[in-house]
Amino acid sequence: MDASVSILTALAIFESSVEHGAVRSVHGYKVVGRKAGVGWVRWERWVERGFVLSAAGSREVGVPHDAPRVMQAGCLGRPAFREGQSVGDWRCIVAFDSIAAVKPSTPPPPMLCPTGNPQLKCLPNLYNDLEKVFQFQSEEKLPQLIQSDSEEQQQSIHSGEPMNISDEADYASDTDSDSDEDSQSGTVQKHQRANKTHIASITLVEIAQCFHLPIREASKTLKIGVSVLKKKCREYGIPRWPHRKIKSLDSLIHDLEDVLGDQTRDDVQLEKEKQALAIRALTKRKRMLEREKEAIRQKPASDLMTETKQFREDVFKRRNRAKRASD
Repeated sequence: MDASVSILTALAIFESSVEHGAVRSVHGYKVVGRKAGVGWVRWERWVERGFVLSAAGSREVGVPHDAPRVMQAGCLGRPAFREGQSVGDWRCIVAFDSIAAVKPSTPPPPMLCPTGNPQLKCLPNLYNDLEKVFQFQSEEKLPQLIQSDSEEQQQSIHSGEPMNISDEADYASDTDSDSDEDSQSGTVQKHQRANKTHIASITLVEIAQCFHLPIREASKTLKIGVSVLKKKCREYGIPRWPHRKIKSLDSLIHDLEDVLGDQTRDDVQLEKEKQALAIRALTKRKRMLEREKEAIRQKPASDLMTETKQFREDVFKRRNRAKRASD
């Protein structure tokens, strides 16, 4: 194998109903690789792994060959898992499948979250794929984020210049018209106010783990109101909820993955050398977008790069041309 790119397409986590802390994971990958004498090919790879998660120490353990497997050997078709599904003594607690449009419940169970289980990072085979699904916030960079954003906020206050927040306006576009829906509903529902202690205990780490959600869903996940979440964001120096920027980058990344898959099937139209160059260019662009998405999660106030904006515009134009051609 000269080169290969693996893309996570499915992840299922099972906990044992017999052995405390025992976990099994099933990972599905779309692999694009180049084989000698064959050229670029694409296939699916499925892996089942075993772990033991505990406060004393988490570790990866091999799945015995004679032990019952979660992923049944010889099964026809693509494996399908759902949360709550039981396979022998194993119960599914996380299910993700990008092809079958299966999304996991958020937030993840505490033992599968770095804030609830810091030792999870010692298990890269599990943590890296969980991070792709749940987009964990990097805790190591959070103190720097809090300090730098607080300094910028203080400078704006002392200089008399308004913060780049436009008060409610910047958030209004991301609230899914909360106030309009309430006014049109005819009846006004009174919600119990969140406890002040609970509000004060919400950290930037917890807020950052919800950046991939619309602000209304994020407020429900954090069990606070939208207005309270906006106020907490201001306290941490976040001028705009970054959901749309992250969603835009995700869309571009998925588009690149689709194009990457199409390139591997277009053997007739492309020469092998040109095909290899095209795949390398697409892979490089995908990695750049992934790094930019991570940078925005670390610094929500930052804007998209000019090159990314131009690339997004080119993608929109290509989609519109394809749509007009199909009409």
